[in-house]
Amino acid sequence: MDIRFTCPTCDHHMVIDDAAVGLVVQCTDCGQNVIVPKPAEPEPDPAANPVADSEPKVVNEKTVAIKWVPPSTGSRAEPKK
Repeated sequence: MDIRFTCPTCDHHMVIDDAAVGLVVQCTDCGQNVIVPKPAEPEPDPAANPVADSEPKVVNEKTVAIKWVPPSTGSRAEPKK
């Protein structure tokens, strides 16, 4: 999903991928550094009638891999055999 925002210095309209949220980019017009904002939440349409779904809605999630590293204790003990 794209994020649409304006440069606070020159009001130039920019569009960038939502993966860039929080990054600093240069305005393509004036060259000033701009922090990419979070996308605005869409306003709910009061005229829309929600339809009951039999299946739960899928939420867009990103899976990341992490590696747990135990905290250093200061001494190196031999592993138990």
